[in-house]
Amino acid sequence: MKLLLSTAFLLALSSSTLAQGFPWDIFKPRTLKEVTSITSKEVKGDDSMFMAQDQLESKVEVVFTGQSRPLSGGRKDFIRMWFGMLRSEQKDKANLYELEYLYKEGSDEYWLPTSKPITKYFDKELKPGDKMDLYLISIGSYLNRNSVDCVLLVEEFQKKPAQ
Repeated sequence: MKLLLSTAFLLALSSSTLAQGFPWDIFKPRTLKEVTSITSKEVKGDDSMFMAQDQLESKVEVVFTGQSRPLSGGRKDFIRMWFGMLRSEQKDKANLYELEYLYKEGSDEYWLPTSKPITKYFDKELKPGDKMDLYLISIGSYLNRNSVDCVLLVEEFQKKPAQ
């Protein structure tokens, strides 16, 4: 009987620990167009950059293209600065963003820095053309030549079921 109670207790404990993982419920449904519009408006006047404290956690539906490329120097520097200044206790987390992936929302294309731990699942779970939900945060924007570059970090994903 003690073994049965101990096993039941351990199972209950492990399931509550798993439930404390990724905070899925804080991500609000939005479009990438909305997120980039909100974020880019924050660079005002003589500002050259905006570093977000409110991360605008968003869940967006996109199409996976399978294309990736190394992160540009400007974005890489911005990510390092953001983690260094606003998330100094997590500054090493900036190293998780080395690649950006191309995602499509309708006819619009977006290159988004995507966390290394989740990209290892892309080859196993996704193929180009698959629909997916991205869970991302907006960390800010900066002037890149004459345009505003919004930096949105992909934290997690879920493949949408085929219809």
